[in-house]
Amino acid sequence: MIEWRWFSSWKEEELVPRLERARALRRNFEAGDGEMTMDAGWSQVHSVGVLGHEPPGPPRPDGIFERSRKVLETFDFSDPRIVRWHFSAEEPLKGRTVLLELKSLDQKLRYLCAVRVGGTRLEHGEKCSVYGFSFETLQGHIECGREWFLLKKDHESGEVKFHIEAAWRPGEFPNWWSRLGFTMVGRRYQRAWHRLTHVRLRELTRRRPDLVGQPARRGRLAHSGHELELGPVQFYSQRATGQRKTQVDEEVEAVNRGFILTPLGLGVLAGMRSMSAPTLVSQRLSKEPGPKRDPLSEALAKPWVPKVLGALALGELIVDKLPKTPARVKFAPMAGRVFTGVLAAVSSVAGQKKSVVALAGVLGGAAAVASAWAFYSLRTVATKRFRVPNVAAAFAEDALVAAIGSRLMPVVETRA
Repeated sequence: MIEWRWFSSWKEEELVPRLERARALRRNFEAGDGEMTMDAGWSQVHSVGVLGHEPPGPPRPDGIFERSRKVLETFDFSDPRIVRWHFSAEEPLKGRTVLLELKSLDQKLRYLCAVRVGGTRLEHGEKCSVYGFSFETLQGHIECGREWFLLKKDHESGEVKFHIEAAWRPGEFPNWWSRLGFTMVGRRYQRAWHRLTHVRLRELTRRRPDLVGQPARRGRLAHSGHELELGPVQFYSQRATGQRKTQVDEEVEAVNRGFILTPLGLGVLAGMRSMSAPTLVSQRLSKEPGPKRDPLSEALAKPWVPKVLGALALGELIVDKLPKTPARVKFAPMAGRVFTGVLAAVSSVAGQKKSVVALAGVLGGAAAVASAWAFYSLRTVATKRFRVPNVAAAFAEDALVAAIGSRLMPVVETRA
């Protein structure tokens, strides 16, 4: 399920039936923890923040660890300006289904998605205590993935830390412009939310014990998000200052940008050498076993197609160096480069939703135009202003095509 609205939220009488329907949804991914790697197309986020210290030994009933645990159980660590949680407090934590109200554009645009509590942990060992749980995205969520929230207390030092571990990739979107917006600014909202999570948890456990363990609002459902004076949402990476310092001691982010890089990179290749992009995609698809997902990828995957495209690409390398070859910015050569850029970009996301395929085609075509003009201008400057022989400039461009293709191939392999 996924819904979106402008300027207004969902009333509780609207949320109750939606939460009931969400309980029947399945996860929108199949991968296990060990399979959610960068090579498999998953982005990774890891952050650790120090919440404070309490006396050494197991967690104290009134200590920072237990207060933080109560905050986590009510989901109040989430800043309501970005994400508000709607749930039933009577439902057991493990397996609990939660509606997430995602907010953007200064809370004017809102999305409603569903997640479920997957794994839970409560461990009291000799050296440390651990408490936490994971959320798993459900069908219709704009992301796919799993996110762990963990509290850890070191029994020797008494230090209490909060850990966030996430693996994600883009999920489903209600329309093309939502996917485009997520591609452009989604990571900024994610980063801001992660950092504010550390700020809120520290603020609640250390300075607002009166709010700990209490949902922000309770009716038929519970709703997270006590309003706290934490300053404006910052959409760039920095440490908070003053008393509300974030205390993020370790923050690692590895974002897989295959969705953007693949069509853009293929478009750039098409603008430089028109046949290079479809040849690259065809070679990869021909190595992919099993039935193809649509007629286009099936055609490019036929064993003879990459051989023919490879021969045409070789011929283009030769023709490019002939003195009477027309400039690539002329109408016919440019149209051919746009066509092959769109073809390669669309093929690289074959089998995705129509909006994804259309967006990839636009990116591939636009990149082909920009690349053709950029490298035509560079070639002109090199040969006319710096007197570089045309053949030498052409070979240099060939080498750059090969370098870009070698860097792009792992991404194409991941997407294929």
